[in-house]
Amino acid sequence: MAESPTARRRAQGHALRELREVAGKTVPEASAELECSDSKIRKIELGDVPTKRAELDALLRFYGASPEATEEVKALAKGANQRGWWQAYRGAVPGWFRRYVGLESAATEIRTFETELIPGLLQTSQYAREITSALNPELSEDELDKQVKVRSERQERLTGEGSARVLAVISEAAVRRVVGGPAVMADQLRFLLTASRPAQCELQVLPFTAGAHPATGLAFALLRFPNDTGPTLAYTESLTSAAYHDRQQDVDTYTLTFDRLRAAALSPLDSTALLERVVDELQGG
Repeated sequence: MAESPTARRRAQGHALRELREVAGKTVPEASAELECSDSKIRKIELGDVPTKRAELDALLRFYGASPEATEEVKALAKGANQRGWWQAYRGAVPGWFRRYVGLESAATEIRTFETELIPGLLQTSQYAREITSALNPELSEDELDKQVKVRSERQERLTGEGSARVLAVISEAAVRRVVGGPAVMADQLRFLLTASRPAQCELQVLPFTAGAHPATGLAFALLRFPNDTGPTLAYTESLTSAAYHDRQQDVDTYTLTFDRLRAAALSPLDSTALLERVVDELQGG
């Protein structure tokens, strides 16, 4: 999987933050140098926004970066301002979700917990079409096609060489909710069985018998990026917006919650057995 512009921006932002801290400069001092807001400096360091060449040059001078560090950061800048593949779907995908798709494309590991639905990365096209149509009944056929295509492209970019590892915990409710009829749902569950490979995609089902759990009623994802030792971003969404949690305390809470969900869920082997039983039931066996 080719390195995405988002990955380059994150790496560039991380390098700039390190240079700022080594130089003993604060975010307000950096924003004063660029004559911008503190929030823009934070967004640059998080890789959320592209950096203009003049801004990058000014920050590197202000931080007293060595020639070697300057060359390294400028090398990262090449390609960081390119458009990601997901930008082609601007008209069909809301901005708050396009940002997530960019981050997802840059991730090396994705941990996801779903309560009601099969995770987007693991949805078949027909299942995705049924869900998207139910969530957005006003969409035209063309808009619906584009949204389903985005999900398919996300999936393609996470199944090739160098793709992200996926750890998914799915509530039994999502497994048993018959979306699109028995045939569509059986195909979806068979796809999960095919996609579940320990080295790339580990799938566990949280059974009804687990009872109440730390994430009752809450779906979320944790993303890990190149050179990160642990998840560095937690993501949650509602019908009209999303929240990105990058404070270490928040990330630690979501990480601990995910670990507890995995412990309460069926093992991958037992999860496979459950999926096979549900497929058999859907087929009238």
